[in-house]
Amino acid sequence: MAHVFVAMSGGVDSSVAAALLLEAGHNVTGVTMRLHESGTDEIPCCSPSTVHDARRVCDLLGIAHETLDVRDLFDREVVTYFSDEYAAGRTPNPCVRCNETVKFSHLMSEVTARGAEYLATGHYARLVRDSSDVVWLARAKDLAKDQSYFLYRLTRPQMERILFPVGDYTKKQIREIAMRLSLPIAEKPDSQEICFAPTGEHADVVRARHPEAFEPGDIVDASGAALGRHAGIGNYTVGQRKGLGIGGGEPLYVLEIDAQNNRIVVGPRDNLAARDVFASDPIWYGADEERVLAMVRYRMEPAFARARWSGGDLEVRFDNSVDGVAPGQAVVCYRDNLVVGGGVIRCAS
Repeated sequence: MAHVFVAMSGGVDSSVAAALLLEAGHNVTGVTMRLHESGTDEIPCCSPSTVHDARRVCDLLGIAHETLDVRDLFDREVVTYFSDEYAAGRTPNPCVRCNETVKFSHLMSEVTARGAEYLATGHYARLVRDSSDVVWLARAKDLAKDQSYFLYRLTRPQMERILFPVGDYTKKQIREIAMRLSLPIAEKPDSQEICFAPTGEHADVVRARHPEAFEPGDIVDASGAALGRHAGIGNYTVGQRKGLGIGGGEPLYVLEIDAQNNRIVVGPRDNLAARDVFASDPIWYGADEERVLAMVRYRMEPAFARARWSGGDLEVRFDNSVDGVAPGQAVVCYRDNLVVGGGVIRCAS
């Protein structure tokens, strides 16, 4: 059996992941990352209670527990990136960024140095092998909880050393296992907020680093005609309707964030529709051109499209238009349930 380190957040999924690996006979160690400066429970991902919960579970399971301080790395690679992107008029995905730069790079290196053969997490995803014994990231059994969208940047060498123990279970089954084992976090609710935002509001994080992103500016229509004033581009994302403060007439949505001119471009919902999505910095394991199912945001129902990859760029043309394609988010492509790749959305038309 292998020596496995489990990234434990103090929640039910990672706790059950550790328990399942232990039941399978592995030598298991829990590790909790300290991500953020917090002496209170305001920040759920790295509060004192989070570390306490993870340690309590490890004590109950009879396994060792370590805490790893990655505050500087997390601040630089995730929080700063997040703030810079919003200030530039884009909508970043901090979970994708954290998985790429913190969990499956730095943490992987740290636990390897401690003798781990595998790193396991509580993500709802699976790793499967094809007939040539090549490993692929795949969607979880519980499609309602599937998190493969956030993991599309995993490399093949990383996949060879990762375990996703909860990926073959439904969330209901995971809670039932936690209850069976009398784990103290069995009924702990899932976190729904941005883990490093105490209030759950992204604008609070961005404002602290980029106050200029909250200077008022014009709200204009597609022709450039002024319709009102906005409270700073850091408050908005493409597809947003609420908070525009423009009354009367048909509902208007954010179509574009023009950071250079400090303008928000708005229009009717129909103008949000796009078929062609262009992405940069792709990770790609498919053919140069391939029929796929694709998502431009988490929890979107995958839609049929054709993907074209040319090294530094990825173009995804949907069969039918999709709404609210936001620059900075990820477009992720699937062959059935296998992740063939994705990239960071640059623009759409």
